[in-house]
Amino acid sequence: MVFNNYPPLSFLLIGFIGHLSGDMIVSGRCVALFSQMSCAFLIACCIVRMGGTRTGAIAGGLLVALYSTISFHGYVAINDPQWLANMIMLGGLTVLLPAELPSARRVICAALLVAAGGFVKHNLLALPLSISLWLAWKDRRAFLIWCTTGAVAVAGGFLLSTALYGPAFLVDVLHHPRTYSLQGLARGLGKLVELTGLIISAYLILACPATSPQQRSSRLFVTLFLTVALITGLFQRLGAGVTYNAHFETLLAASLGAGLVLSRSSRIAFAALCLSVGPLLALAPSQIAREIRSIRNLQTSTAEWQDVVTRIRATPGPVACETLALCYWAGKDEEVDFFNLTQAILAHQGTYPFAAIVQRQGFHLVQIDHTLRRQDELSSETGRDPLIDALNAADYTPFFKGPGGIIIFSPPPR
Repeated sequence: MVFNNYPPLSFLLIGFIGHLSGDMIVSGRCVALFSQMSCAFLIACCIVRMGGTRTGAIAGGLLVALYSTISFHGYVAINDPQWLANMIMLGGLTVLLPAELPSARRVICAALLVAAGGFVKHNLLALPLSISLWLAWKDRRAFLIWCTTGAVAVAGGFLLSTALYGPAFLVDVLHHPRTYSLQGLARGLGKLVELTGLIISAYLILACPATSPQQRSSRLFVTLFLTVALITGLFQRLGAGVTYNAHFETLLAASLGAGLVLSRSSRIAFAALCLSVGPLLALAPSQIAREIRSIRNLQTSTAEWQDVVTRIRATPGPVACETLALCYWAGKDEEVDFFNLTQAILAHQGTYPFAAIVQRQGFHLVQIDHTLRRQDELSSETGRDPLIDALNAADYTPFFKGPGGIIIFSPPPR
């Protein structure tokens, strides 16, 4: 009942750092935070290499840093490889630029970096597609080298991963069960409302006069990148468990475009500045207030979570944690991936022994997080939560309510 639908590259990197630091989760969070800030820096580099000014580059980089911190605050320093994959792919774009007759070596390096990013997180589609369309229009020779290198890199990566991890790698990544609903799309549109001003400011590049081949090329790329990112991000939001990380490419593309527009001295640049900064000024006060409350409650919150970890650590035998970090810090093995088990149940792919295990009281504790959407997705599909039903049928009862809405169930005394 343990699943993995992520490519292997991030596990190798974070695993290496984690072995040095002694904590895999903290290492993953540090890598994610570094990658997030690096994305802001790389966007600034791309703006300069596409003909923008230093002022526009600084503005574009700051927009990435500020929006990713304020609008996407829940993903700051989270142990997820999304920002790492974006950083690697943006590194590929930086190598490729400027795109005026790029050398074969630069195209090959860019393709390898973008392919590597795909083996960190495989839902990043907008940048590879946009570069492909852009090169097809701009330089057929570079496009051919790009496609050939990318195809060889992807095929080689799949062959190597299959050789190392077996056919299960292909099944886990390509045939992972997932449900789809319009609720996710609605949530995605709601999140994009916060980026509307930034997106409009990026599209203002179409209103800027393009008097040189570089300006025309940059305008085409930004338009392609932003449009494809909007479409692919919203499409991904149809899938259960896909959150606003699907819109990171939209943020990066919009910041790139806004930085290029802000490099111009015109009324259009002033309008772009107002559109870009306005939402930040509206969102920042409430977010700052939340962060201040979090800092004030940090000591109490830390003690509460430490109490949960201590309880789990003191329990002999297997423990099933929906919040996997709790079992990790308590020194317990990962027994159940609740979200992906939910998806497998909804997709009717195979039978799983969760009910049988709890019936024989195989888990000495079961931690459930009622704040997650997993239960909502189950209830809308089946009218009930079969995992909770299995606990109730086995006479598990809540014996401890912890911070963040978590509940720990225990089996009946023998």
